[in-house]
Amino acid sequence: MLKNIISALPEISLLIGILHLWFLFLAKTEKAKVYSAVARFWLLVSLFFSVLYYDKTFTSLLQPNSYTLLFYLLIGFFAYIVLGLSSYWFSAKNRLGCRYDALILLALLCFKLMQETVSLLVLFACYVLLNVMEWSLKGLNYDKKTDPENARLFWITLTIIILFALGLLYLSSQTTAPLSYQTIQTILTTQSDSLPCYLSAVFITIPFLYSLGIVPFHITAEDNAGKSILPVSHYFATIAPIALWGVFIKLNLQVLSPLKADFSPVYVLFALSSVIFGALGVNARINLYRINAYAKTYYLGIMLLLLSYFKAQTTYASFLIGLISVLAFNGMYLVFYSIKSRGEYLATTASLSGLAENKPYTAAILIVSLFSLIGMPPLAGFLAEMNIINGLISQKSYISLGIILFFWLVLAKAGLELIKAAYFEHRLKIYDTENTLLIFYIFLNILCLALVVFNPFNIIETMKDMFYVLYL
Repeated sequence: MLKNIISALPEISLLIGILHLWFLFLAKTEKAKVYSAVARFWLLVSLFFSVLYYDKTFTSLLQPNSYTLLFYLLIGFFAYIVLGLSSYWFSAKNRLGCRYDALILLALLCFKLMQETVSLLVLFACYVLLNVMEWSLKGLNYDKKTDPENARLFWITLTIIILFALGLLYLSSQTTAPLSYQTIQTILTTQSDSLPCYLSAVFITIPFLYSLGIVPFHITAEDNAGKSILPVSHYFATIAPIALWGVFIKLNLQVLSPLKADFSPVYVLFALSSVIFGALGVNARINLYRINAYAKTYYLGIMLLLLSYFKAQTTYASFLIGLISVLAFNGMYLVFYSIKSRGEYLATTASLSGLAENKPYTAAILIVSLFSLIGMPPLAGFLAEMNIINGLISQKSYISLGIILFFWLVLAKAGLELIKAAYFEHRLKIYDTENTLLIFYIFLNILCLALVVFNPFNIIETMKDMFYVLYL
């Protein structure tokens, strides 16, 4: 009993954090920074116990290892920044942020269980809970009236969940054993020619393509970023994609691999469509959050393309590219938090005009992040581009490489336009003074991008070793 409790301390810490926030709310605490500090404290406690007991579990339904620890540390890192910055937004809006902080901790709990589980039933339950949590996050919109589009999105999400459930129901009818990953993989291997079995696998895959925002679900991802408040949009740009990608890689390797010959061309189609729509969407929008969402779609398309080969080398490349792009997206959101005028956060491309004149630190993270996203040497994005090129050449996918390089130029055009506005146009707004914490996070993000390039202490090799545990 005591051993199980100790093994569950990372999850228990997050639950205690949620309860702590609730008690503070009942005690009528009125400072958003207090709620944020409490949430970050319990997040650090959870991360500490996760490192200490990284391979211990309280149930056979979970199998934590170095791979799951790697992704939990990464989402914990981004969550710490998201929680820290959100308090300033809520303070500016005269809001508490208690519900937001509690929902982020709940999301981390869901992601942790989804990473570690080897049961499709647990994965399904956590996915449903995650969608409820994200729906609550999107409901934290204090300045706008209810959007009629919410009803449409609700029914789409519900349909996706029902498809997931139908896939599970059919697969459960094919065995009397628990729905473990290995059991499902065996069913897919022995019944690979069965249409119902194939459709069940498709129904299991669709929810993750939907949540990631892969084409044809990119419009939903754009709305998540463009219609949500800044802290929620920040969550969808950083925490959600890296966490879901880790789950999706594991699902494909340990469950869907018997159908890789059938899934691979479909993944390629969705991937290249995401690259095309992502690059075009970046150039067609003026809202900075939506521009960022389309850039994310572009990179997720590349990641899905690399995953479609079902090879360890290209799958690891997809992870590394995902990490670099999320670091760049996080840098962009540091810019979004910084461009505030008279207490109002700005969100259009025109808001960047003259940014370098009185916000040099913000302009620095903007240019570093954009250069990383468009793959300019010697920044981390250039390393990502080299991984993409090497991975596609190794698979002799020259047509896919040509498409990616062409639309990379389209993406680069939009990035250079933003840099031009920040450095070469006259200031249109008087920005509020930058706070010290934001400047700290700006330098931290630049440092992280530099660490990926210069690789001190063999950080990249350590991450690679942790990642490849999935293949043992």
